Amino acid sequence: MKKITVISGSIREGRKSHFVAQFVNKRLNDIDEVNSHLLDLKEYPFPIMEIRMNLAESPPHRMKEFSDLLSESDGIIIVSPEYKNGIPGALKNALDYLNPQIFKHIPLGFVTVSSGGFGGLYCLSQLRLVGLALGGIPIPEKLCVSIVQEVFDTSGMLRDKSFSEKTVKFLHDFLWYVQRLST
Repeated sequence: MKKITVISGSIREGRKSHFVAQFVNKRLNDIDEVNSHLLDLKEYPFPIMEIRMNLAESPPHRMKEFSDLLSESDGIIIVSPEYKNGIPGALKNALDYLNPQIFKHIPLGFVTVSSGGFGGLYCLSQLRLVGLALGGIPIPEKLCVSIVQEVFDTSGMLRDKSFSEKTVKFLHDFLWYVQRLST
């Protein structure tokens, strides 16, 4: 059984990217031999990082739990909206707390979300760089969600059925890396 962690990378009220994270997590759990867990950053209200977790006498509440869930994963998918051509501050802050090389040899998949037509491509570039800095292996495949308000309605119901097919293909590619890189 492969353990996959999906991070929902926004804490903003009215976030649409969380619908995407929930959808990806559900599709993963529909696959035999996969156990996927959704880590919602909204449930981990970390203060602004002043000292890295491994150097802190008392890390923020639930930081060790957050860190352990990630380091024990066979693969990690980060779902992130694009804010002002970059990743949300809360996501970057949470990743900055983590110990260096915590994702060593772990495949990383990225799903980016935007309300515009480019699907979060600037955000994707930043996520790949941060993932590499944490020792992870960003896969070349990506899942970019453009005009998210047309893909999901305001209650999180899927509007665009083609998104399901794109998600299945992305997850198939992601799990190929997980299978080959996990021992």
